[in-house]
Amino acid sequence: MVRAKVRAHKCLSHAQVEEVLLKLAIDDGANVATKENAATILQDDDEPSEDRFLIVGLIAVAYVIWQMDKVNLSVAILPMATQYGWDAAEVGLIQSSLFWGYAATTILGGVLAKEFGGKRMLLFAVTLFSAATLLGPYAASVSTQIFIATRVLVGVGEGLAPGAALTLVATWIPKSERSRAVATLGSGKNSGSIIGLLLAPLIISAFGWQALFFAFGSLGLFWASVWAFKGKDREASATEVSSSVGRNITAGEKQEEPAVPWSRILTTPALWGIIAAHFGHDWGGYALLTWTPKYLNEKLGYDLQGSSQLTILPGLFAVGVAALGSSIADGLLKNGTDLTDVRKLMQGLGFLLPCACIGALGALGDGAVEPGSPLPVALIAVGVATSALSYSGLYASHADLSKKYSGVVSGISTTFGALAGVGSNAFAGYTLKATGSWAQSIFIPAVVFYLVGGATYQVLYNATPIDWDVTPADEVAEEDGGKPRV
Repeated sequence: MVRAKVRAHKCLSHAQVEEVLLKLAIDDGANVATKENAATILQDDDEPSEDRFLIVGLIAVAYVIWQMDKVNLSVAILPMATQYGWDAAEVGLIQSSLFWGYAATTILGGVLAKEFGGKRMLLFAVTLFSAATLLGPYAASVSTQIFIATRVLVGVGEGLAPGAALTLVATWIPKSERSRAVATLGSGKNSGSIIGLLLAPLIISAFGWQALFFAFGSLGLFWASVWAFKGKDREASATEVSSSVGRNITAGEKQEEPAVPWSRILTTPALWGIIAAHFGHDWGGYALLTWTPKYLNEKLGYDLQGSSQLTILPGLFAVGVAALGSSIADGLLKNGTDLTDVRKLMQGLGFLLPCACIGALGALGDGAVEPGSPLPVALIAVGVATSALSYSGLYASHADLSKKYSGVVSGISTTFGALAGVGSNAFAGYTLKATGSWAQSIFIPAVVFYLVGGATYQVLYNATPIDWDVTPADEVAEEDGGKPRV
């Protein structure tokens, strides 16, 4: 259908409309739409669909549950380690096991979301990590190895989720709203940390640590049942239609989906800027997320409930910081600031401010921190909260480069972020066991990776959209024909 071919969420120029219709009308005697009809179709989709609010809202709730399943072990690990006799090195190994599965599936999640749609992949991902969470207590009662296997499965499900979510955001949300949409998902993660850390000690105290896994896993399965009926994918945009037309695809042809252009994607400098920033951000972020309750408990002397309540402060402040940062970023864009400059500004602040706070805590050393001191809590809270500016920086960068391959780009960069989670947790556990130093285990390495990742992003990232389906031969042909690249 011609209407299906030209449906879009924003208008093409008059010349592009004319070209689309001309290409669609030839070769097979298909019914030809009038220029006015095509323009009407395009104009109808110029207004973003109201469904986008429902989609982003449901995905944000999935992020809440996702993060609850991730942080539950940060609190449950304290009574579990006592019950099963795990030392610091074993705790580090167990904490890192989720990231093994996460790292193994993030690229796959983006590819599968492109192939099967974001709705189905997100449904499968949430169902998988929720079911694996439910199985955790049974697995731990059998052996540590079986419990680790369930945490790997949780990681597999959580690794499939970002590519699906970013694919949905890229197709549903216009560029002018994308910073806020991604920040909303980020706020979902931060809210998940807050809710999980608030509920975890209460549930453990009242019903035992096993009930924590049962409750959070069941919540995820309930969300999956809602998403199965309410979630949906969005059709291709006019930009994609025009791009296809530019490659001489007519209405009578069955369009073959090109293979993912891995070599062109992986040789893009901007992608490696995102990867470096993602690795640096997640090295510090995951180490602080998973080890802060233990730090507050063992170093500062807070009990299970007190350490959990204090650990929510970073996430609580981060929700506000993410919202403020996204509003600033979208405001700058509307005022004409270049997109690349906006991303670099927000990401620069999202690294420098945490460096100042976490670096100060590392410089204090372990001997200068007294039990019950509020200073470490304040520095961690502000440091982690200001890193939420990254949601208007690197986390919005995947969709900037390519709507079509945003899930793939997210998967690649999230794989490196997951590897940072594996490395930071294992490193923290073994270094803490060997040296007893929290600064050497967590704080100083976080600052180093923040700085390296931030510098690399500033040098390599460029937000100019890229059509990776266009080969060098296609570009030469378009230049010879005098046609602008879409």
